[in-house]
Amino acid sequence: MMKIQSSPQLDFNAKINSRQQVDKPALVTGKIPELSHNNDTVQISQASRQLAASDIVNHAATYFGTVQINDSLNRLLTDQPSEVKEAVYGIIQSNFITNVTGEEDRSALLELGLTQAKYIADNYMKGDNATEFMTTIRQIAAISTTRTVDPETKEIHYETPPQRPFGAPDDYIDLTYMMKKFEPKTLDKLQDAIVNGKDWNSILQSFAKNVSTNQDWLKEYKEDVAKSTGNIAGENRFEKASTSSLSEFVEDIKNMIAHAGIENNDFLTDNIQAFMRTLTISKSNG
Repeated sequence: MMKIQSSPQLDFNAKINSRQQVDKPALVTGKIPELSHNNDTVQISQASRQLAASDIVNHAATYFGTVQINDSLNRLLTDQPSEVKEAVYGIIQSNFITNVTGEEDRSALLELGLTQAKYIADNYMKGDNATEFMTTIRQIAAISTTRTVDPETKEIHYETPPQRPFGAPDDYIDLTYMMKKFEPKTLDKLQDAIVNGKDWNSILQSFAKNVSTNQDWLKEYKEDVAKSTGNIAGENRFEKASTSSLSEFVEDIKNMIAHAGIENNDFLTDNIQAFMRTLTISKSNG
């Protein structure tokens, strides 16, 4: 029997804004007599100007994705060194969920990111943890391939697959996903009821009954779930790089980049260099 389950606290991230009016600060222009109002300048020492790029490491933002992805990464990275966490989220930010527009460049970055993740799995994880890590990384890579750009706002969107909270049964149905896909107006109505303290439960229960009897919806939902397993089609130009050591790995990748037939491939070289710096400098600074 299909179990239709949902938790409003998990599934509906309604933004509850206070309706109370508060005084807003006003911006007043003018001059303060005690200040000179001359242009401020910042002096940068010559030593700072010559700071090597290898001494600079940008911290990657934590990626959430879905409930399952977030839970998986949190568990797998909890006991890992800080440089490994930085490298993993760096892969996600620089190779998967990026602002790069060219399809060929995006494809190359995705392949390189999967290969970098393989290096992490081979050198910092074992057994089931390594397997789960690569499965989770492939799921994020699969999400990255759903990228679309709004022609008017130029905003980038990624299609998040159905979510199954940690510990939920295999036949769990993500009602938020179902509403958004099949009855977006019902989702708006539900969120409005939650925000305004109305009877949201009856809306949820009514929709759940519709889901359980709509075989077309259920079929399409299962297909969407299957798509989110992280099967990335096509060959990976970098998958045969040796992961026995970081230096050998980076050298192999650089040689592969040189023979990949990609014009202006500096972005790939910069990417693998950043990966190497993260795993070395973060460790030395820790």
